[in-house]
Amino acid sequence: MSARRKPEFRVFTEDDVATLVKTMAALKNISISELFNEALELWLSQPEQQKLIERHNLDAIEEDEG
Repeated sequence: MSARRKPEFRVFTEDDVATLVKTMAALKNISISELFNEALELWLSQPEQQKLIERHNLDAIEEDEG
C-alpha cells in the first residue's frame, strides 16, 4: 500500500513577500509548507470564513478518493 500524497497548491507572490516567508519559516525552524498550513488554518478559523463554510455546508464536503 502506497502512502497517500497530500494535495499541493502553487502560489505566485511578490519577491519581497517570498523573501519574508522564507525568512520567517527559517526563523521558526519550520518548512514553508508548515508555515502556509499555519496561515491557512488561522485564516479559515476567522469568523468571516466560518460563516461562509457554515452557509455552504463546506465542512460536509468529502475528499475524492479516486
